[in-house]
Amino acid sequence: MAHAVNEAGSGGALTSVHWTPPGVLLGLASTLAAIGLAAVAVTRPNLLAAPDWAEPLRRLQSGHVGDYVAWLLAGATLLGALVLPGIPAA
Repeated sequence: MAHAVNEAGSGGALTSVHWTPPGVLLGLASTLAAIGLAAVAVTRPNLLAAPDWAEPLRRLQSGHVGDYVAWLLAGATLLGALVLPGIPAA
């Protein structure tokens, strides 16, 4: 499969896949961090619980699909508003 993706994505130039020590170490560190956080979340759920001041924010998300759409739209709008000043006028 990598051969087919390589031919399609690189215009037919063949290259080989190389594993580098930093890449392997980063993958192992990421895996260990994920396992550690999952273990903490399972064994001590109160340790990672939201603080009391975040309770009003938690009430805004009821779990309905419309809430997800609304928050996605709000986040995209905020991101666009933050990026807009950096876009040069044509």
